[in-house]
Amino acid sequence: MALADGGEPEAAATEAQAVIEASGDLASDRTAERARVVLRRLQDFEDVPEVRAVLDDHGHLLLA
Repeated sequence: MALADGGEPEAAATEAQAVIEASGDLASDRTAERARVVLRRLQDFEDVPEVRAVLDDHGHLLLA
């Protein structure tokens, strides 16, 4: 989130994608909640293509 807060949404999206993919199926409630926090923060930058791609790929986690 620091990257998004620091005005680097592209880098934040890249990091979020990597973390979510590395977390596998997000079986841990704590890991899943952390992913949701990051995805919610990225929604502020949904017009940035890299962010939009992450939200398209993993936005379903926000519905859980």
